[in-house]
Amino acid sequence: MSVSPAASIEITDAQRDELVARLEGLSAEERLAWAVDRFGASLLCTSSFGPGSGALLHLWSVVAKGLPVHFIDTGFLFEETLAYRDELASALGLSVVVLAPETPREAFVAKHGLKIYQQNPDLCCAHNKVEPLQRALPGKLGWVSGLRRDQSSTRAHTAIVEPTVEGPLKIHPIADWSSRDVYRYQEKHAIPEHPLWAKGYVSVGCEPCTQPVGADESDERAGRWAGSAKTECGIHTFLAKK
Repeated sequence: MSVSPAASIEITDAQRDELVARLEGLSAEERLAWAVDRFGASLLCTSSFGPGSGALLHLWSVVAKGLPVHFIDTGFLFEETLAYRDELASALGLSVVVLAPETPREAFVAKHGLKIYQQNPDLCCAHNKVEPLQRALPGKLGWVSGLRRDQSSTRAHTAIVEPTVEGPLKIHPIADWSSRDVYRYQEKHAIPEHPLWAKGYVSVGCEPCTQPVGADESDERAGRWAGSAKTECGIHTFLAKK
């Protein structure tokens, strides 16, 4: 598959350090407002509509009113996730752009086998998650997502803004929020939670690769690709940091 190159924003090391320092001192709403003001329609927002997603989506509905949220439907998601997406979109007045792989689930499984997600999870994620996102990046100079430092050890050093070598400036407005901050925000604004959260699914991805975790588990993403060394699907790692 041929993917057009993503737009990129030129930023020097000094500009990056100054921007990071400035945004670290702002609230999540102010950070998001800065991104919307800076990039406008060339700002991409993605959400998995998983547990805890409602906080950033509520902020987006207030600060970026009218700008769409992009959602990757891999074909392997829980029905609960699709229902939650529709519920939040309706409740918050969100415009959702659905991104899908070029090869539908049935054809993909017929070609690679029923256990492709176990035998080659990187291939599965690359086709069903990364490639659909790549097609949405051309023309985008900024990219907002809900990464947080407390989600896992691999995300512990997530910056509020991260320039990329050949892509948009990544913006993580709630990077310094804790899970407690997220759920307090959702309670304050009466935002419904993902229906699987109450069943122990603290982080929810594709159904074959996600399982609930114990109450004493500190790694929020421990239920993703459990039993393997894989920790990320690739959508947040395929762009090299500058």
